Amino acid sequence: MFLYHYKLFFSILYILLYNYELIYITSVNNPIVITFVIEENLPIGSEVGRINLEPDHHNNNNNKTNDYITFTLQDTTYFNFDKIIFNKLIVCKLLDRDIDRKLCSESGWPEICAWSSVIFVNDGRLLSLRIVIRDINDNIPKWLTKNNIDQPLLEIWIIENSLIGTIIDLPLAYDPDIGENSIIKYELANSDHLHHHHNNNTLSLFQIVNSPSPNGPIFQMIINAAVDGGGNRGYAKLIIHVADENDNSPIFQHCNHKTNNNSYINKTELIIGQSCEMIVNIDEDIPIGSKLPINLIANDIDEGEFGHVTYRFALSAPDVARRDFKIDRETGTILVRSPLDYDTGGLTQYLFNIVAEDGGLPPLTATTRIIINIQDKNDNSPQITITPAFLQEDNYKSFIYQQNTTKFTNIDMMKSTLYLIENKLPGALIATITVSDQDSNENGQFTCQLDHTDELNLIYLRNLGKISVYQLCSLRSIDREIQPELRVTLKCEDNGINNKQKTIELLTIHILDINDNSPMYTNKRYSFK
Repeated sequence: MFLYHYKLFFSILYILLYNYELIYITSVNNPIVITFVIEENLPIGSEVGRINLEPDHHNNNNNKTNDYITFTLQDTTYFNFDKIIFNKLIVCKLLDRDIDRKLCSESGWPEICAWSSVIFVNDGRLLSLRIVIRDINDNIPKWLTKNNIDQPLLEIWIIENSLIGTIIDLPLAYDPDIGENSIIKYELANSDHLHHHHNNNTLSLFQIVNSPSPNGPIFQMIINAAVDGGGNRGYAKLIIHVADENDNSPIFQHCNHKTNNNSYINKTELIIGQSCEMIVNIDEDIPIGSKLPINLIANDIDEGEFGHVTYRFALSAPDVARRDFKIDRETGTILVRSPLDYDTGGLTQYLFNIVAEDGGLPPLTATTRIIINIQDKNDNSPQITITPAFLQEDNYKSFIYQQNTTKFTNIDMMKSTLYLIENKLPGALIATITVSDQDSNENGQFTCQLDHTDELNLIYLRNLGKISVYQLCSLRSIDREIQPELRVTLKCEDNGINNKQKTIELLTIHILDINDNSPMYTNKRYSFK
């Protein structure tokens, strides 16, 4: 009985935490991470959740303006706080996790789509925000064809007397959904000759197919296509032509493998899916039109058209490979056709097959796998975001929303100016500074420091994903009548071995006056007549 109630308690707790809309925060001593879970394609203006933050009465940086608890989101590309209800987080841009790579900024995509940012509280506290965007089954599997027709036509060729078990490559259907919402299987109409492999989009022969006529037989059937986890189906008509035998197929030079009698066989056909591959490493900033540094050559010992080899993507090559690369049909040269910068959402690795085929009808083919690794270049400098801890009273009042009006002053307009009240005790918070670098590994790691100053201190707090959080604080009390403003340079430099990148910000802190001086006569004695 105890075990039952124990499990029930945690089941209810999980449901509450997984679907919460209002979060109460009372702790100020530990790093606070707020996680919301929502579905993609929510309408703009939809509520993500609410944050109820208890006032921090122990914060030495509090002042009378901080009776208002307000939140500022560092990145407002997709989400922002409501203009009327301060603590309500809403959607401000379409959330399509299937195609918007920048929405899924954390690692783990496409299985996990998580967006993260930092929330600044006007009393100096900061919160880590993480929003997980769940996939919904909003796409139907389909084959991409040149003609926009309801039922695409797939046409392939095989030669007569092909061995049982011969693999026939088919083009993949496309479904941008993830996991169970994406394609989980392929279905094929009944056939006495063909067997479909569900784990990949290929066919293999059940029995030997003989050609009774010069033109060969034609098999027509329906692929009960790509079936996703929700039962959505995309259909395509498949036509298979069977033609007379051609003697020799092309052989990739890098796939050659000697047999015992010193003759060469195609390693791709010898060991399906193993070893016959080419790996190339290229920089992410490689110019469009550049040739990949690989020597892709296939030979065919036949004469004439039967020995003329051309190159193409395999039918099963993913669309992203066709989008970012192209193949010279005659030479097999692979060219870059799109930017490959994975700092802005590109892939770090491409895997696809290339087919070499001769001039026969149908052509005989050889297949090799290409693996392209994209290497990060140190092409991004650290990005610095500065959020003031204190706003002037007049500006602050204009920022606060009124319940009976829609007038709103954007806080971003005030972020460039920093303030410090004179005579504040040492350690007063002036600004919260976040720094990030889109590069990876050492290229994305950095150090930040202030130029020599006796008045200010830069304190490192913690990392929130790829964002480092600092606080700019005072080292001593400042008298405005003596020193009306402070100036200091903030420099952040990455740890890249070559081509170090740095960002420099000049910070100006205006000292705000308080009534700390009594009126004084300029002379000790005055005479009147």
